[in-house]
Amino acid sequence: MVSTSRLTLRPLTLPELRLHIADSYRLEQALHLRTGPRVVTEPLLSIIRAYTIPRLLDPRYDPLYHTIWVAIDEERQQIVAEAKFKGEPDETGTVEIGYGTYPARQRQGYMTEMVAGLVEWVLQQPDVLRVTADTDVENVASQRVLEKNQFHLFDRFENMLWWEYPS
Repeated sequence: MVSTSRLTLRPLTLPELRLHIADSYRLEQALHLRTGPRVVTEPLLSIIRAYTIPRLLDPRYDPLYHTIWVAIDEERQQIVAEAKFKGEPDETGTVEIGYGTYPARQRQGYMTEMVAGLVEWVLQQPDVLRVTADTDVENVASQRVLEKNQFHLFDRFENMLWWEYPS
């Protein structure tokens, strides 16, 4: 777990991940949290079923780099956002992060805080030298999260912008 000023960032275990996609707030019940605006929608649901769960079942993979991390607002005692690394560091020491805030919790700084906490944590891990992320050219909110966390734009391909920390 990682702590920030308002959040606890928690990697989900395989049983917790299954509760996360089961709907009906069973994850909150298991974690002794209040229900909130948590929703798992496409394409994340398909990614979890087709990619994340199989990786968590395979002992060759480090679960911290493949599971979903949830952000728990300590005051509200609710899950407010989630993020995911897209695998272990590659041969250059690079890991990629993806993230999202539930619509009812957007524009409250949760994603900026969550990304900051996860970047700080992952850069302390062996073999990690760089963190990247991609955003759609039209997703200004996601771009602002990265800019606030000192990511720098390093590439563009069609509709995607690629960001890195550190530059």
